[in-house]
Amino acid sequence: MWIMVNKFGQMKIQQMAFMIVAIFFFFILVALFLINIQFKDIGDRYSQLQKERAISSLSVISDIPELSCDSMESFCLDEDKLRIMSGKFGEEYNEFWAVSSIKVYKVYSLFGSLNKSLKECPGLNCNYYEIFDNKQKNVKEYSTFVSICSKMREEGYIYDRCEVGKLVVGVKIYEK
Repeated sequence: MWIMVNKFGQMKIQQMAFMIVAIFFFFILVALFLINIQFKDIGDRYSQLQKERAISSLSVISDIPELSCDSMESFCLDEDKLRIMSGKFGEEYNEFWAVSSIKVYKVYSLFGSLNKSLKECPGLNCNYYEIFDNKQKNVKEYSTFVSICSKMREEGYIYDRCEVGKLVVGVKIYEK
């Protein structure tokens, strides 16, 4: 009789251990399910934040003193500053930019001419400034129109000659 009670006790202990392990796995599965629901759209939220960051960067970049006109106008870029920043001097600012790429196109000269090829500035008859590009893959670009102005002197008068330009900012997008 003693042997029978001992085996019955061992069976109860094994059943209880199995139930504890089963309950433990059940709660792990429930926790994984809840975590999956919680973080389901994290990639989409990241992409949305990157888009908002790029759009807000358009106005910030066009108004920084390194690129903006001397006037108090918004979305106005100084062409002389663009020439300097697109040359070797702009490489000093690589750590400064919070985006993947910054490019400026002269819209009127790009679409107004019969030859629609891009000619990088600084150079003669150029229509494209590459301020910064860190050569990342999976970059999405956002743009806005700006004025590209330069000081001109003609017949004793100094005035601003402005052209229509396009400021293009690229940000790295989320990879699924």
